[in-house]
Amino acid sequence: MEILRAHVDAYLNGARVLSKIEEALHACNENRGDYLEDAVLMARLHEALLSLHAHCQHLPVTAKLVQRLALAVKNPGDGAHFTRETCNYPRCLAAIQSRLEDELSLSFFFKLPADKKRYFDEPRYGWEEIIHRFPDAVVDIEEMSRCFALSRYAAAVFHSVQVVETALYELGSFLGVKDHESGWGSVKRELERIVVKQKFGERDELHQKHFLFIEQMHAVTEALNSAWRNKVSHARGRLTLMTSDFGLDVAEEIMISSRSFMRRLATELPQRGIPEH
Repeated sequence: MEILRAHVDAYLNGARVLSKIEEALHACNENRGDYLEDAVLMARLHEALLSLHAHCQHLPVTAKLVQRLALAVKNPGDGAHFTRETCNYPRCLAAIQSRLEDELSLSFFFKLPADKKRYFDEPRYGWEEIIHRFPDAVVDIEEMSRCFALSRYAAAVFHSVQVVETALYELGSFLGVKDHESGWGSVKRELERIVVKQKFGERDELHQKHFLFIEQMHAVTEALNSAWRNKVSHARGRLTLMTSDFGLDVAEEIMISSRSFMRRLATELPQRGIPEH
């Protein structure tokens, strides 16, 4: 879904400035002056119109009026646009303000809390190393962050689970998991077998060499599994949501735990080819 950015302060400020200019135009007429001859006032009007127009991409009627008047102010002798003879500038400004109010009333605006703005504007923030190592995860990382920003917590958790899955096969391959498609359950069991159940001499040479990494990954997977709190199933080798009941705190904890898991893999998982099946 395309989300259009709307800056309420720009509309309020634009309407306020145009109202002030409208008063100045009326004052000029009352003093028997021609506002078209007031270069400072016309420059001020043109600048205000351009500033408002920049925020009217989803207000087509208002944008049309603003653009026409701006062109007339810039080229007052061009008969293709509003001219002093064919249009009353103060009346045009009143029409613009009226159209602006009407069109804004037809839209439904959401307010994004300030503390969630970065999740929406910079969805990759803090995930750069992970994206570099696992580029296939970038879409789910962005969707996860933006869903969280919009308070769609179940969707955010869903995408965080998808992010984790992008790396499971590579981790399973490194550990030597025998499943055709290594999933969370098989990876977790293999980590536990290597770290808890095997003695050092029973581990193969690769696992001995990288035991510190494997031990830390075992701890990280336990933390992530705890964060899921039985809300995520790993049956049949796939991670799936068992509920849509996620609040802000739980979703945030899962996202942080997922990032910790993925960062460990991105920065410390030894590069090793994935065997053919």
